[in-house]
Amino acid sequence: MNREELLSGRRWKVSYTHACTCKPRRYWTKIPGRHSLELGIFLNNGEKALGAEAAAALAAQRSSHQDIADIRMWQETAKERDARLAQLRREKALERRGIHWAMGGAN
Repeated sequence: MNREELLSGRRWKVSYTHACTCKPRRYWTKIPGRHSLELGIFLNNGEKALGAEAAAALAAQRSSHQDIADIRMWQETAKERDARLAQLRREKALERRGIHWAMGGAN
């Protein structure tokens, strides 16, 4: 599968909640003492084959999150995919015009 097919396919996501290690503890968390990743994290390297718990454990390890719970895994909808691809196209168009995130304080 080439890069374009990977990007345009409906990708898998995993989300979970994890213990808040902030000092002081954040008061705006929806679940007291826990942060949640409601939008989810994309699974890029075939982690969906591992299952929800194992995929969440890998994602949490990469982000140094501890005490994970409330795990769910899903495939993005066609509407979410289309929005993601439209955003990528906008970013590429801006980059071609010389406008990109690496501009620093030049705006």
